[in-house]
Amino acid sequence: MKKLLSVGKFNVCLEVGDPSDSLRYGLSSRIEGDVIFIDISLKAESPRVFPECKLDVACDLNDMHSLWTPCLHGHPKSIRNKGIPEIWPHFSSHISHVSPVGCFYNLEGKNKVAFAFSDMKNIVRVHAGAYEEDKAAKIIMHLFSTPTEPMAEYHATLRLDMAAVNYHQALSGISRWHEELIGNSQMPVPASALEPVYSTWYAFHQHLSQDDIEQQCRVAAEMGCKTIILDDGWQTDDSNRGYKFCGDWEVSANRFPDMAAHVERVQAMGMKYLLWLSVPFVGRGCRVWQEFESSLLFYSEQNQTGTLDPRYPKVRDFLVGTYTRLVREYHLDGLKLDFIDEFDMSLATGKALVPDAERDTESLPEAVDRLMMAVRESLLAIKPDILIEFRQRYIGSMIRKYGNIFRVHDCPHDSITNRVGIMDLRLFSGNTAIHSDMFIWSETDTAESASLQFINTLFSVPQISPNLITLPDEHLQMCRHWLSFWNEHKPVLLHGKLKSCYPEMHYPIIESQLNKKKVITFHAAMICDVFTGQEEMITVVNGAMADSVCIKSVETVMANISVFDCLGQKVSDIQNMELNGIKEIPIPKSGYLKIEKVNI
Repeated sequence: MKKLLSVGKFNVCLEVGDPSDSLRYGLSSRIEGDVIFIDISLKAESPRVFPECKLDVACDLNDMHSLWTPCLHGHPKSIRNKGIPEIWPHFSSHISHVSPVGCFYNLEGKNKVAFAFSDMKNIVRVHAGAYEEDKAAKIIMHLFSTPTEPMAEYHATLRLDMAAVNYHQALSGISRWHEELIGNSQMPVPASALEPVYSTWYAFHQHLSQDDIEQQCRVAAEMGCKTIILDDGWQTDDSNRGYKFCGDWEVSANRFPDMAAHVERVQAMGMKYLLWLSVPFVGRGCRVWQEFESSLLFYSEQNQTGTLDPRYPKVRDFLVGTYTRLVREYHLDGLKLDFIDEFDMSLATGKALVPDAERDTESLPEAVDRLMMAVRESLLAIKPDILIEFRQRYIGSMIRKYGNIFRVHDCPHDSITNRVGIMDLRLFSGNTAIHSDMFIWSETDTAESASLQFINTLFSVPQISPNLITLPDEHLQMCRHWLSFWNEHKPVLLHGKLKSCYPEMHYPIIESQLNKKKVITFHAAMICDVFTGQEEMITVVNGAMADSVCIKSVETVMANISVFDCLGQKVSDIQNMELNGIKEIPIPKSGYLKIEKVNI
């Protein structure tokens, strides 16, 4: 059964599979300025499992050249981030996996249609792209493709924003809409969430020891890192990169013979201490396995690991109790909570698909919400400025209620992917602290090349993960410099007005302005526009491995320019240079310019 609607330039269709006489459904629209709201409703005489539904919205594919989405999706043969895929592929959104949003825009960076769905909790299959038969742009939301718990009614809204603004402004608009829908209940972000981090993961993986970590922390703290994240390996003597021994969450006495004293020593260096945990996993090698083996969503024979089902109160109680115990016992400053995207009903098998009286809800999203809100409230009660980190892909609007740090998905050595992930998160995460993936580089690389790891992550909170003891002296000098540079420009980088052109080209130029200061990074041989507003001091950073930069000023400006290399050493000064039109200025690879307007 279908209901059709035409509103503005959109043709809308709501299709309900397997309808019955007892199921009523509605489709309506309302307009507020440049925004159209498509409202849908389903009502049953008594609670039932709703059939799969499809909300299909189409319009002419005019002046639309690319599509911003919060994650990669597309046909495997032609996939590229920020392209317009065919309509057939999709990405899945739910409480712990991205948000049902996107934005069609043109090559001028102007929004054409920014869309957002109100249901951030249940599984929604989002199709967005080109429908070649009609030469149309389509947005399709598949609802109830995975059965939910029985319900009597369901209401949801698709928001379509056609405001003639830049794409990043449209994204901010739908981010604020989602904030309002969840009651502006985002987790508070303390100042410590915005300080550089040393992570143990890439340097050590699971090969951890108390003495090694303290050695790293002494150097990291001296460089300017204010937080350490102790990653996987502290809870096991096994180093095989699996999760068979996740679940008991007891400190390995061989690796950390006195964890409490160790944490205290690191904190005395001026660093916050965060501990990694994989939230859903319980492995066969754990003592608690037998207690929870019948309370799983699914089991991986390859990993010998089960994924816990939080619909059981005893599972939630166990996890909340575990986290509060660790924070209290070791006086931790926060937790890195991993893999919550594994709470996914589409992965469920066996007993998890059958109702069970021991559960207090059959809704997995509801159970995840109860779990994570209990974690949040329990930890805030212990430590009001607690830090909780999540990473892409579990970075949707709902997740902002449970954590105050979002980190880019793992991309070791890949500074470009780090840059793209950072910008995607910055544009759609409000004031939640955005961190880079913890980055590393080859110890035999040049300082100029290694500097790209810092340059590509400047507009985030940097997480670094090299072995600082074995780095060559020049690389240590480079680290000190870039962390100092980041700290000097931190207000502009994190709190300024952020924008970037050409996201379909992986954000090749990024800028942020706060009051009269601006920072620009360029990552390809492109022209950088300067003095476009009221700025008086501009820092232009060379992320293109180029020997020069072309800057363009529409107005005539007299400026003093200082040129620096990647170690922060001044290379040259140019006094009273007239800027008008395009000027090419020599610059060291991975160096930067400081351009100061001269008042005459």
